[in-house]
Amino acid sequence: MSYTKLIHAFFCVIVFGSLPLLSQDKFVLVTRPSNVQDVCSRHGLTPVTQVSTGSASGVFLVTTSSVDPSIANDSSVQSFESNRQVGVAELSGTTNVSLTQSTATILDQLPGRAAVSYFGSTVANYYVSQAATTLSRLPDVQNSSSWDGTGITVAVIDTGVDPAHPALTGVLLPGHDFVNNRSGASEMVDLDPAMAAALTQSTATILDGENVYQMNSYTAAILSQSTATILDGPPHSFGHGTMTAGLVHLVAPNAKILPLKAFAGDGSSDLFNIVQAIYYAVDNGANVISMSFEIEQSSPALQNAIQYALSKNVTLVAASGNDAGQIMVYPAGYNSVIGVGATSNSDGKSSFTNFGTNAVYVAAPGEGVITTYPGGNYAAGWGTSFSAPLVAGEAALILQARPGYHPNDVANAVSKAVQIPQMGHGRVDFCQALSNIGAGKVCF
Repeated sequence: MSYTKLIHAFFCVIVFGSLPLLSQDKFVLVTRPSNVQDVCSRHGLTPVTQVSTGSASGVFLVTTSSVDPSIANDSSVQSFESNRQVGVAELSGTTNVSLTQSTATILDQLPGRAAVSYFGSTVANYYVSQAATTLSRLPDVQNSSSWDGTGITVAVIDTGVDPAHPALTGVLLPGHDFVNNRSGASEMVDLDPAMAAALTQSTATILDGENVYQMNSYTAAILSQSTATILDGPPHSFGHGTMTAGLVHLVAPNAKILPLKAFAGDGSSDLFNIVQAIYYAVDNGANVISMSFEIEQSSPALQNAIQYALSKNVTLVAASGNDAGQIMVYPAGYNSVIGVGATSNSDGKSSFTNFGTNAVYVAAPGEGVITTYPGGNYAAGWGTSFSAPLVAGEAALILQARPGYHPNDVANAVSKAVQIPQMGHGRVDFCQALSNIGAGKVCF
């Protein structure tokens, strides 16, 4: 059965790179919808599409062959910026070495493979019982309270999700695909049919000898020793969204998950897709938004989207980045966004994580975190990409317990954590967070 497969993965947070303004002909324009035609006429812009926000301002994707410098002084224009492209960030070579060395202990500690029941679905036991859940005291919360995310919707902005994964089918909402501009948010559209079939095929060689297969940031999956095409074919970041969604589900198993595909399987996207996804999440009932990507420089359009979400009482959680420095990235760096760094399974600061008070609000386990992977499989991931959705799940538990909480209230509850130097308020402790808000007898 597919639940017995585990793929050993190494992934990075998705990151925006900065490109010169004139290197593209697509731009993100923020203006009042009633003014857009006049603005475009004055500055030689051609509207392509609009984000429907329900607010007084409009966000538009426009094209131009030449930027009119006077647009910067147009009082009708709130912001105008390049529609930056998105890529996949790699970690430095020294970090790669330390991560490779750290995997052996994690793999040695995997329990015998077995299927267990988890809130109405059958999952792998090593998904439920792992270092990340033990450190954050998730089992204690589940054994002593009824908090499971019921009634809360968490939007996951990523590469999509495997809609047929047995662990997730009961909680997934349809979502939306901004890459291909259509309903649904399946990651499987990034694979050709033959490769998708190979991914979901149960292969005996996977099970022999408790094999665990190595993945890196440019190899999506090695599912069969005899299937060479799998080694070379899948896109670079394929599976990332299913992995992050699986971690939200792990912590808040009865929360609904709204998958929003703003990234293709190769990790490519742009600023407009990200902005669209945030507005869509807010306008379609999300209580929490989980964002495992980083932008190196602040973006006016992104900041407007963040403020829109906050104005609608949506809690925002974002990865603090894997640059191994006191570096602020966005959206994690914006006020009232819970920026999440990564900690090791020995409860120290991960070597790759960004750190420092301004860069990290709180931290969560981010090394060898086992989660869902397309094809009914499981994978282990390293990076703040996998720390952030754990905290998004925690936010769902808090909001279930205290439905009237605002984003700052949720952040304050999350901040009741285990102190770890340079990691903001410390490593999350779900028992402390829920006990602090008076959510009943939690973890006594």
